[in-house]
Amino acid sequence: MLSEIFRNLRKDFRVEFRNRAAINISIAFAGITTLAISLTAGGVSFSPRVQSIMLWIIMFFSAMNGLAHIFIREEEERTSLFLRLNSSLESVFLSKLLFNFIFFLILQVVICPLYIFFLQVDVKSPLLFLLILVSGGIAISSSTTILGAMVSKAGGKGSLFTVISFPILLPVLWIAITSTTDALEKRASAGFGNTLFFLAFSGVIISISFLLFKYIWVE
Repeated sequence: MLSEIFRNLRKDFRVEFRNRAAINISIAFAGITTLAISLTAGGVSFSPRVQSIMLWIIMFFSAMNGLAHIFIREEEERTSLFLRLNSSLESVFLSKLLFNFIFFLILQVVICPLYIFFLQVDVKSPLLFLLILVSGGIAISSSTTILGAMVSKAGGKGSLFTVISFPILLPVLWIAITSTTDALEKRASAGFGNTLFFLAFSGVIISISFLLFKYIWVE
């Protein structure tokens, strides 16, 4: 299974960075939105709460196209049948899950420094800030992986994926915003506990998705 996972993961990254459509669109959206907010603010600093809200909204909507693309691309290019014949369903799901983890992490590495620089964000608890970003990213990417499989089989596109993802991820975004605010204001007591919530949430979602994947992706 490990060899199949790494083989599929290598194939996905090779295809993705060959055309770079999803990653370019996501980074361009994030950069333009961040710059537009900075120019609109005119040098006026926002409160930590507002900064946290805008940061997670930018990351969420920037990632939506890429997180859904990993399954939709298989259907559009008619390679899903070949993938099912040459790899086990478990390895397919885990490779797509790892791809979404890494994809979201790449976006965070690009978006966060730009956001901190242009919006003049003062991170008073860097360790908590990093933990919230990583654990929140895991929670979002683990949830959207199975949703991407559902949308691809329903013949939907990225717009449908965003519509069904937002209500499901709303609790995750709310807690992520609250914890990020704690990191910006150096109130780390509740923030570190929320990282455990993200990891537990991700574990439950991954377990359920792993069990249901074959019923969703195989017609």
